[in-house]
Amino acid sequence: MRLKFSYFVKNQSMKIFLFPCSIGVRAQNGNRAALAVIDERGLKRIRAGRTKIKVLAQKIPIIRGICYFFAAIFALFCAFWDSCKLSEKPLNSVSNKISNKLNIKRESVVITLLLSVSVGISLFLLGYVPSKMYSVFIEMNTDFGLRNFLIALIKIAIIFLILMILRFLPMTQDLYKFNGACNQVQRRGGSSISKTKFDHHGTFNVLNIIIFTFILSVFVITCVGARIAWHWDMLINVGLFFTCMAVAYEICYYFDKWKVTRAIGIITDCFVSAKPNITHDEVARIAWTEVKMFSKEDDVKDKENSLSSLLVEMQTILERAGKYEKSDVEWIIATVLGVSRPEAKLVKVFSPKQYRDIIKATYARAAGKPLSSIFGFVEFYGLRFDVSKKVLSPRMETEILVEQVAKAAQNDKISILDIGTGSGAIAVTLAKITNASVTAVDVSKQALVVAKSNAEKNEVKVEFLQSDLFSRLKKSRKFDIIVSNPPYIRSLDIAGLDEEVKNYDPKLSLDGGEDGLDFYRRICQEAPLHLKNGGQIFFEIGKGQFKDVSNILQQNGFSEIASKKDYSNIIRVVRAKYDKRK
Repeated sequence: MRLKFSYFVKNQSMKIFLFPCSIGVRAQNGNRAALAVIDERGLKRIRAGRTKIKVLAQKIPIIRGICYFFAAIFALFCAFWDSCKLSEKPLNSVSNKISNKLNIKRESVVITLLLSVSVGISLFLLGYVPSKMYSVFIEMNTDFGLRNFLIALIKIAIIFLILMILRFLPMTQDLYKFNGACNQVQRRGGSSISKTKFDHHGTFNVLNIIIFTFILSVFVITCVGARIAWHWDMLINVGLFFTCMAVAYEICYYFDKWKVTRAIGIITDCFVSAKPNITHDEVARIAWTEVKMFSKEDDVKDKENSLSSLLVEMQTILERAGKYEKSDVEWIIATVLGVSRPEAKLVKVFSPKQYRDIIKATYARAAGKPLSSIFGFVEFYGLRFDVSKKVLSPRMETEILVEQVAKAAQNDKISILDIGTGSGAIAVTLAKITNASVTAVDVSKQALVVAKSNAEKNEVKVEFLQSDLFSRLKKSRKFDIIVSNPPYIRSLDIAGLDEEVKNYDPKLSLDGGEDGLDFYRRICQEAPLHLKNGGQIFFEIGKGQFKDVSNILQQNGFSEIASKKDYSNIIRVVRAKYDKRK
């Protein structure tokens, strides 16, 4: 089964169109369509599928407006009926033959009938009341043009009165809020509402174009007031109606293109758009996201707990807390599912438990809790490391330090000393990717327990010693390479760190003293006693510390000082060589 959408015109400036309905939003992109709704249980549900499309006159001014009008009417009709089928269960009562046959609830049928009756009454009022009011209050021998103009104004006033009444009816509130959400999402390109405050009115949206077309055509046809013969009058009026379709579309299109959204939008859009809440905005973004992710291999899918719904909800939660990072979202999903990030992207639907667990982790991340503390482990250099509040969670930047050391450790008989090993991330990774003999020291007994566990889980052999830097090492013991990621935050700066750092990482692994350089001084002073001739030392450093650390290295007999920048173009790694002969 495929979604039927046989008549659609693609706008030049937008790849995705959004069509509101009373309980959701339908998105269209090329031959792909997605409908997102809120069902009776308050859950977000999605139907996505390919469509049968005839793209007509998409680049021809005037003609595209006529095509768009009928396409929009058809799209709104499809959105309404598909949303009813997707969100509601049919009644099994014998007396509800219509609702059972259409597979929708009786309330939906009633609403449709009421809308049909309302349209009929509106047409009657527009056809009969204006002329009657004119004949009662104004003399009938008035100039023909002036008479038609006044009657047209009365009709427009009646239309605005009807729109005003509909604007405040409970049954249309969600429709208009979803339309407002469509306006916002289309302008933002699907991004979250929390980034910038946007006006929910817009010139170029489906409901506004339809209403504006209707008002313009009523005004023009009434002013022309063709009075020849009924069949000629009908042809003229139909021609004028089609002309108004084209003109209304072009006005809205160019006003939106030129960012003059208030000029026409304030006239009609204010009656068909309302300020959306977060739920309306999420549903519109879910439809937008789903239609973008819908692949060529996919067919019709009715989904609960879909990937698009999950991504939008996670983005909303994290951005409201100022914590949104795409990599965090991917990491949370992959970790809960127990798969890699590339594999996680292939999962389109989640079980209720998976969905709940992912959202629970997202709220914890939004509260400032780091991912390592949420799950109790972190991925580093493709390996898994358990972490706790007793050790510093390894950062992605430290992988650059490991890479530099690994390049220098090419020989089989290389010996490496990791000072301040913490979780063991550096030592274990080097033992895994090189043939070096690795020794790791840390002053914290609790940190060594974590590090030893990580070495066992990653199946590597590392010698662990509890030692305050070199204090427990024999003076005669020397290494080819010494590596360290010591504490380098200035004492006074710790209070101003992000909560997820100062509240979840041990202060012992952060505090580098008054100027942040205490450990560099201590290590550089004692390192020559434990480095072989020609041995190298590698440090991870903080932003702006390269010059100071270089001076410390030079003062202690190190030369050939080099640096390596991280992914943010900040010098993150310092390398130096020790040569006794110099």
